[in-house]
Amino acid sequence: MKGPWIHQNILETIRNIKLKKIITGGTKVNESDGYCASLPFYFSNTSDQKTKQIIRTVANGKISEQFALAKLKIIDLADKGDKDPINSFLRKNIKNKYFKNVIENIKKVKSIKSKPHNFVVKKFGKACSYPGTFNGAIHAIITSKSFKTAVIKTIKAGGCNCSRANFVGAYFAAYKGIKGIPQDWIKKTNPAKSILKFIA
Repeated sequence: MKGPWIHQNILETIRNIKLKKIITGGTKVNESDGYCASLPFYFSNTSDQKTKQIIRTVANGKISEQFALAKLKIIDLADKGDKDPINSFLRKNIKNKYFKNVIENIKKVKSIKSKPHNFVVKKFGKACSYPGTFNGAIHAIITSKSFKTAVIKTIKAGGCNCSRANFVGAYFAAYKGIKGIPQDWIKKTNPAKSILKFIA
């Protein structure tokens, strides 16, 4: 199959930049590109308004924005040492209309928590789009105790596992710290030494 294999949001963003549009993000799909773009920024400046602007530079849709911001807030809770970040997010936002769709989806996942992960991912959708990609990741998080088991489970479920694994991995890295990431995995990545200098 001939490439390039580039997400729809990125293709639209590139086109919109060339057309000198003020809002550059793609509008055709609701995917996690905005979350990926905003993750480093959010943890250096937790301004929701500025984070939303960054999300919309590559994913200009309400659903993409809501689910991206929810993921960032859940990771932030994990990073701050919350013992149960998913349930804390639910409690804090249960009456927040902005996160209504996110809350409903977390509840759907929790209602079938005991089902096998592959079944849950297939049920909610293996594609890159929200809410399916979010739901599959939430299931991996609430049914795993470590970075390694959660990421392996996520990869084995197939489909657009990268869009789920980037949330699952960031969550467990925040929740358990760098010691929770298998050292042999880190050593297999080329830029690991230079990255570790900044976070060790």
